[in-house]
Amino acid sequence: MSASRLLFLAHRVPYPPNKGDKIRAFHALRVLKARGHAVHLLTFADDPAERAVPDALRALCASVTILPLDRRVANFKALAGVLGRQPLSLRFFSSRAMSGEVERAIATVNPDGIIIYSSSMAQYVPPSYWPRTVTDLVDIDSEKWRDYAEVSREPLASLYRLEWRRLRQYEQMIVRRGAAAVVTTFREALLLDEPGMTFSTGIHVFVNGVDAQFFQPDPGGTPERTVPAGERRFFEGPARPRLVFTGAMDYRANVDAVCYFAAEVFPRIRARRPDAEFLIVGSKPSRAVKQLESIDGIRVTGFVDDVRPYLRSAAVCVVPLRVARGIQNKLLEAMACGCAVVATPQAAAAFADISERELLVRSEPADFASAVVELIEHDSRRRDLGAAARQYVAARHNWDRSFGSFVDLVESSISSAGGRTTPHFETARGVSGPPLERRTQTGLAQEG
Repeated sequence: MSASRLLFLAHRVPYPPNKGDKIRAFHALRVLKARGHAVHLLTFADDPAERAVPDALRALCASVTILPLDRRVANFKALAGVLGRQPLSLRFFSSRAMSGEVERAIATVNPDGIIIYSSSMAQYVPPSYWPRTVTDLVDIDSEKWRDYAEVSREPLASLYRLEWRRLRQYEQMIVRRGAAAVVTTFREALLLDEPGMTFSTGIHVFVNGVDAQFFQPDPGGTPERTVPAGERRFFEGPARPRLVFTGAMDYRANVDAVCYFAAEVFPRIRARRPDAEFLIVGSKPSRAVKQLESIDGIRVTGFVDDVRPYLRSAAVCVVPLRVARGIQNKLLEAMACGCAVVATPQAAAAFADISERELLVRSEPADFASAVVELIEHDSRRRDLGAAARQYVAARHNWDRSFGSFVDLVESSISSAGGRTTPHFETARGVSGPPLERRTQTGLAQEG
């Protein structure tokens, strides 16, 4: 197909690619550029430091428009809509300025199609463009709110359940209306399925990838050599069994995970291994996360230039998420670095055909702690698990293969000018599978 002009509407600046949604969006832009398409990016920045257009995005996009998003104002708009019918997430990202920029871009660029990144940006699609719109839902955000309701107290639990129901209806509307909708796992696709829906609309699955050349074990075995001087304090002192968690530490699911681990799992580990330490690695730690440093053996790094030295220094990488959607990039990166990983079922649910040979999955705090201690005390088991984990992700999670198929989908959606395509599923191995309804009784039933 010849080069197309595309609008790419994202709820967050897809750079730097250092957290889940940004990583996926960045690689989508990279592969679209490689195929010769002219992409015009319109996005929000809730951090003043991200309002300047990065050179990396200039290189990938024909144009970049970044609009500021004041989170305080956005939260007020969202909460003011509780008595209405619209999902609060849409109100959070509603913006007259963005509406104006989209109208201007359509008038000046005359795009061949639109790519929506996250359901909250679908509100900006003009009705006439829906037949040429592909929406990457990434994760099913509505399910996240249902998970939050399960781990929250009233009245927040009721608010989260309300958002779950409203947003689920909106997501299903997107799937019915657009040319195609994309998610990261078969499990996510099934959540959106409803009677009579699958064959009349396109639900597509493209897995997240990992740069296995960038994230790889350190052959020198001395990760502290590569960290800036300001971070070396985290590598000084006597060698101790280190447990590492990585992620943006102002994100609610990550905050919940480390607080849960610190309260329920880490004390059990320390009872058997008093020398163990828990290192929380990630930017913008919340007050609750910072307070965890008052617990003996827990340290919080804040922002780091590169997570790889921390992963490579870990005896075990822990992923104790209780709220998790889609494929966790933190898991892919740790496994690609050859780390031995212990995760909750929620964090690992999206991985197909994975076994105890590559990843240890434990639900109860005592079992989670025992698995970690076992790996600390058995070097060969830890090394074998890490090696198998790297082999697994390198074979199954490749950005170019997955998003090459994504670009194929965008191109076919544009060329069909509103015609429906056969539902397509990109498996973990990058092989197309049969439509969703035919998979429900086969491979998908085994996925969780």
